[in-house]
Amino acid sequence: MASTAINRSALVGATIMALACALAGKSATPGVPAAPLPGRAIYEANCAGCHGRDLQGASATALVKSDWSYGRTRFAISNNIRNGIPSAGMPAWGKLLGEQEQKDLLDYILATQSAHPSPARPLPPIIATKDYRLKGEILVDKGLTIPWGIEFIDPRHALISDRSGQLFWMIDGALDPTPITGLPPVDHATSTGGLFDIALDPEYPRNGWVYLALAHSETPGDASSPGMTRVIRGRIDGHQWHDTEYLFRATDALQLPNSHGWGGRLLFDKAGDLYFSIGDMSRMHDAQDLSRPNGKLFRITSNGHPAHGNPFPATNSITGALFAYGLRNVQGLAQQPGTGAIWGTDHGPHGGDELDILQPGRNYGWPIATYGVDYDGSIVSEAPERKGVERPVRHWTPAPAVSAIDFVTGALFPEWRGNLLMGSLSHETLFRFVVDGSSIIDEEILLKGYGRIRDVKIGPDGAIYLVTNNPATIVRLTPFVPILPSR
Repeated sequence: MASTAINRSALVGATIMALACALAGKSATPGVPAAPLPGRAIYEANCAGCHGRDLQGASATALVKSDWSYGRTRFAISNNIRNGIPSAGMPAWGKLLGEQEQKDLLDYILATQSAHPSPARPLPPIIATKDYRLKGEILVDKGLTIPWGIEFIDPRHALISDRSGQLFWMIDGALDPTPITGLPPVDHATSTGGLFDIALDPEYPRNGWVYLALAHSETPGDASSPGMTRVIRGRIDGHQWHDTEYLFRATDALQLPNSHGWGGRLLFDKAGDLYFSIGDMSRMHDAQDLSRPNGKLFRITSNGHPAHGNPFPATNSITGALFAYGLRNVQGLAQQPGTGAIWGTDHGPHGGDELDILQPGRNYGWPIATYGVDYDGSIVSEAPERKGVERPVRHWTPAPAVSAIDFVTGALFPEWRGNLLMGSLSHETLFRFVVDGSSIIDEEILLKGYGRIRDVKIGPDGAIYLVTNNPATIVRLTPFVPILPSR
C-alpha cells in the first residue's frame, strides 16, 4: 500500500511537471519533443481537485450523473471545456490546453462516464409547479431516432418527424412503427441536417396538404456537397406520401457546403400564411445579405408565393418572400393569442440565445449586434446593441440552446392560458413564461434534466406534448387529479 501510494504520488507529481512543461511548450526530458498528455493525466492534474479523482464530485459537481445543467452531449461538454462556464466559476481550458489535449481530456471524461454510468434520469410521474401538479406520461419511447416535430391532425392522430428522414403516425398516443414512404431525399447524414418540422394547411380537412422542412444536399452524406433547407408540401394516403410540390428551393448558386444550422421551423399564422426559418448555414455574415436565403425568416402563401404585405420588394427569388433577417438559427415559432405577434427563439453560439418578437422587415442583429459569445470564447460583435437592430425580449449566456415554443391555449390549464412554453436542448429544460403584451413578467422551470426538448406543442386535448432527444420520446403533461378512494 505504501509503495502504491508513493508510486501514485510520483506519477501525479511527474504528470503536473509534464503538464507545466507542455503548457510552456517544453519537454520534461531534454532533447525529447513534448507530446500531448493522456486524458487521465490531464484530468488528474487540472480537474480532479474540483470534480473528484473519479469524477464523483468534490468542491464542484460530479461528472458522472444524470442531471446536467450545461449540456451532456459531446458537443456541449467540449464547448464547456474550451470556453469555460463563467457563471459556475469554471475556467476556459481552451486558453491553457492544446486542441489534442482538450480532445484527450474529453475522451477520458466520456469514457469514464460510459464505464460508470449513472441511471438515466426518469421522467417524474408527478411534477410539482407553482399552479399545478403535473402528471408526466411517456407515450412513445421506442421506434424513433432523433424525433424533431409533432403535428396533430385531430385528437387521435398526429404526425411525427424524425431527423433520420422518416415520418411516422402516432395514433391514440402510440407510435405506428411503419414509416410513411415516398418522401423526397433528405440529407440526414451530414452535420445537423435531416427532416425537420411539420405543418398542416389551414384547410387540411378539405385539401389534405402537409408541409415539411428538410435538409437537401446534392450528395447526401458528403459535407462538401452544396445544400440548403427546402420547404415542400404533399399529401399522405395511409403510409404513402405523394403529390410533392416544392415551395422553397434555393438555386444552385445559393446552396452552401460544410453547413451547420439549417433552421427548419414552420408556422402557419391565423391569416393562413406560412413562416419558415433558414439558419445561417455557418456563414454568419450572410444573415445581413438580403440576396441570400440563410439567416432569415420567410413568409409565403400556402401555395408558395410571397405573402401579401411582405416588407421587401420582389427583386429576386429571395427578397419577395423575406420577412425578417439577421437571425442565426430560429428553432421556435409561435403566434401570440390576442396580439397576433410572431415570437421566435434564435440560437446564439456558445452564448447569446434569444427570445424575440419577429416583425416584418426588421433586423435582429446577427452577427453585427449580438450578446453571443463564439465557441472559441471571443466576442462576436463590438456591442450587443446597435441602432436599427431589434432588441431581444430575453437573452441567455451560456446558451441553453433554445428550441420550440408554444402559447398555452384551451381549457386544461386555465391558470396558464396565454403563457409561453419554451424548450431547450443543451440545458434540457422546459420553461414557462408569464407574458404581458411584449414583456415577460414571471417565469418558472417546469421540467429539467429528462432530455433535450426538441418540440413543444399544445395538443387538441389541451395537454402539453414534448418531443425529446436523448432519450427519444414523446411525452404528455396534464394536470394531475388524484383519485379519491371510494367509501
